[in-house]
Amino acid sequence: MKVCMVTTSFPRWKGDGQGIFILDLARAIVQEGIRVQVIAMHSPGAATYECIDGVKIYRPKYWWPENLEMLRKEGGGLPATLRKHPWIFWQIFPLIITQILALLNRAEGSHIIHAHWSLSAGISCLGKFISRKSYPVIATVHGSDVFQVTRNPLGAALTRFMLQGCDRIVGVSQSLIDAVIKIGLHPDKLSVISNGVDIKRFRPISPQYRQDIILYVGSLIERKGLKFLLSALPSVFQAFPNYHLLIVGEGPQYPTLKQMSSSLGIADKVMFLGFQPHDQVRSLMQQAKLLVLPSTEEAQGVVLLEALACGTPVVASRVGGIPEVITSDVGVLVPCADTDALSEAISSILSDTDRWLNMSEQARARAEKLYSWDQIAKQWISVYEEVIGL
Repeated sequence: MKVCMVTTSFPRWKGDGQGIFILDLARAIVQEGIRVQVIAMHSPGAATYECIDGVKIYRPKYWWPENLEMLRKEGGGLPATLRKHPWIFWQIFPLIITQILALLNRAEGSHIIHAHWSLSAGISCLGKFISRKSYPVIATVHGSDVFQVTRNPLGAALTRFMLQGCDRIVGVSQSLIDAVIKIGLHPDKLSVISNGVDIKRFRPISPQYRQDIILYVGSLIERKGLKFLLSALPSVFQAFPNYHLLIVGEGPQYPTLKQMSSSLGIADKVMFLGFQPHDQVRSLMQQAKLLVLPSTEEAQGVVLLEALACGTPVVASRVGGIPEVITSDVGVLVPCADTDALSEAISSILSDTDRWLNMSEQARARAEKLYSWDQIAKQWISVYEEVIGL
């Protein structure tokens, strides 16, 4: 079987964590004997072609000179970039054209087109129509392409249009599938397959090597709720003066959050690390005592799966797909935007060593049972075979 993936988010180079779960999925499927090629968005400095662990990757340039390609200028994906820089919206049109051309050129002989995010689904369906091929199109929706874009009627209509031509639509959580149903897609062709995590790379270290670290990993954008985490921390640091918050990620909210940490009097306790290679993210996950994800909206949260695999307990908001991942034996869920509850949850875990140890063990067990890539790849292959009638 040959699968062609189309995506707007994918690692730009070795060590890049953006869209790493798409590459991990492709590698896991290749390990099952399936041929996979990927058509991804180009970024300045990225290779237009490379092969990683048997996955062929094509990144056609969509603007010239390439240093003016702007669609991945900000962390947080296309919606965050376009909100901050609406004037670069026009670059979407050459992106669509170059990806369709790449699809027409590279998808020959493919049994399935697997699109990630709704824009890529629309591109894939249009490419199928132009080429008059009979291959099925499967789309995975990941979050912002549904939660963010469909907040206005035009966005909802465009998303519905891009997805309705797909033969199957898969969401990474049930909450995301529920959102897809609300915009008018029929439940019969919808299903859920979680993201996964490399449980061989992301694994626990001995508790004695853990540091006094509270960790956040993600884009610095409004919907990640970092302002609520910062507001919750003064009382935490008062009770646990040796602890620090490490913030990994980049995005348009950096100046605001930096100023906020100063105004709260915790600037010396908060470190903004910016972009970090994926191996460094793994190391920080292993060293941290706690991962906090205070999002106001979240389809699933790959960082949650990575934390579980590292045996790192989690405090997170009770929103979207987070409750499908974080249960009471591996972390604590709090109401969205509730800084008092956030502070209390963090303190309750840090103050109870036995509880932390039990959560750490259960977190690793949950990752092994539910989220290893080999299990997720088998679920995807079953969908592929079902769709093409094998």
